[in-house]
Amino acid sequence: MSDISENFIAGIAPGGLKEVYEVKILICFLLHSVETPLSSHNISEIFSEDDAVDYFTFATALNELKSSGHLNVRQVGGEERYTLTDLGVETAVNLKQALPSSLREKVVKRGMKLLSKIRRDNEVSTKIVPHQNGYHVICSIHEGELEYLNLSLYAPDGGTAEIIARNFYQNATGIYQGLLDKLVE
Repeated sequence: MSDISENFIAGIAPGGLKEVYEVKILICFLLHSVETPLSSHNISEIFSEDDAVDYFTFATALNELKSSGHLNVRQVGGEERYTLTDLGVETAVNLKQALPSSLREKVVKRGMKLLSKIRRDNEVSTKIVPHQNGYHVICSIHEGELEYLNLSLYAPDGGTAEIIARNFYQNATGIYQGLLDKLVE
């Protein structure tokens, strides 16, 4: 049977990882590269984006890394987050060459993209509140307890309110910077 059909049967794309040991190296490499605690859901999302790793192989690899002392586990908001122990760092550094460089690059890029989204989700919020003759769209940018911007905009209908909320969320940094530039001219 060819590699392509074997990969197809296994549920992973050609060039994807089938062996548990390879996935263990990839998990260590990812955590070492992004330098941020990640949940199993985060890691799985990164790996499964283009079917590079199937879920069952990933779950097995993650459990083996936990039991072998490669990962630190801590609870954050009711969810387990993983970081590397010294053994995990050593694995990432010494064995990363066992992985295809194109896969390593893709995984790091997807990891950074996911971290950006998580940060944006934590820093930007919008809320649509019904009002007499329309809606108020409350838009804010914050970092922890520090609120940088809290803006309430009127929208005549729900559709317009949704558009305002979506556009603010997607462009919050640019909107904030543009507003600040105009105010301090």
